[in-house]
Amino acid sequence: MTTKEIVRKMIKEEAENGINSRLVKSLAVLSHRPFNMKGQEIEEIVGLLLHQFLNRMLKIENSHVEVPQNKKTADIIFKIGNESNSFDIKSYGGAARFQLSTLKTILQDIRDRFNDSESRILDEADRAWLINKINEEHFDYNLSFLSFVRKNGTVDIHIFDFDSLGIDAFCEKDFFLKITGKEKRVEIFIKISNNSTLEISSGGNPLNRGMWINKIKNPQDMELLYETGFITPLHSDKITLEHFDKNRYIFAKAQMTIDLINQQFDVQ
Repeated sequence: MTTKEIVRKMIKEEAENGINSRLVKSLAVLSHRPFNMKGQEIEEIVGLLLHQFLNRMLKIENSHVEVPQNKKTADIIFKIGNESNSFDIKSYGGAARFQLSTLKTILQDIRDRFNDSESRILDEADRAWLINKINEEHFDYNLSFLSFVRKNGTVDIHIFDFDSLGIDAFCEKDFFLKITGKEKRVEIFIKISNNSTLEISSGGNPLNRGMWINKIKNPQDMELLYETGFITPLHSDKITLEHFDKNRYIFAKAQMTIDLINQQFDVQ
């Protein structure tokens, strides 16, 4: 089976657990965590669930799962026999935008093409050029999580994946070019719904470069995005956190970490 097939089977199994889904409950809690921490924590949880899934559901006893947690490798690496597989995880919670790709190999080409332009709707030639340029970018398999935290404590969770991000499906839409900020950043917007847009930004800051979905304000915006076929929905859920004590969670996690460290020293 391919990486995609294995991960999708794992997500489907978790989804079938309903309110007892360890993944959904974890995502709901981690939606409240700081951005620089929850990505790491979600990688750990997905790595554990994948390891258990390979052993339990697929009866693969010689599997090996790694969560490297460095920027030089994939977020999750797993080996089945001599075959190595890997994928990245993108997780966003509490925000109205999420990144799909950094587009790192083609951003300079986009800057060079449009740097001297005025804000405008791209003509047919420029639109075709951008579509072809994005098709040149290599995309690996990505598993993504998005959550919306409501005022009543309810968390809407969306799980989706992709292994290509060609914008051919939007070729009949207008591509709006804007030159923004002091750096005269090239940004291109494609409207998806009344609220949301697909955004291609060539900025130098991690928060304003790459391909983004912007202004996702409600589950309906996600449904309209799914309808384009641009990304593939795997599971959506809604969970309400009642009587969740954030401070208790943090200290309990710290204690378990200390216990684990002490065990490692005892083994030495």
